[in-house]
Amino acid sequence: MKKFQFTLDKLLDFKDQVLEKEKNSLASLNAQKIEAMELKAALEQEMREAQDDFNYRAQKGISAMEMFIFKEHHNTLRLQIEDTKASIASLEAAVEKQLGVVTEASKEVKSLEKLEEKQLEEYNFKAAKADEQFIEEYVNGASVRAAMADNAV
Repeated sequence: MKKFQFTLDKLLDFKDQVLEKEKNSLASLNAQKIEAMELKAALEQEMREAQDDFNYRAQKGISAMEMFIFKEHHNTLRLQIEDTKASIASLEAAVEKQLGVVTEASKEVKSLEKLEEKQLEEYNFKAAKADEQFIEEYVNGASVRAAMADNAV
């Protein structure tokens, strides 16, 4: 009997490649989200440090120009933090969407793998039946040859 060959092997290979591509895309989105979260944390830390510096200088006396500069810097940081929060929210939505895509691709691969298992079981069953039939024919052939040999004597 010929070697087992899954009939949808090329489709399974293609779906595996799609799944890997989608997983890589998900990993990339997660990395971007983590990077954005780290940026937000750094901006918040910078804002706290700037506020502490301003408070320290304000106790010692601060000029109107320094106050204006601090206010502008504070507003810039606040806007950057808000932009980063929006970016994080957008990335979280993209991650959720991509997770659904990965889940679907994974289901497709799993269904093809189960189909391959069933085809292999069927192949093994047919191979066992063929072996059984071969043995039966061999035994029957041997008994016929033995009977012919007995008749020849």
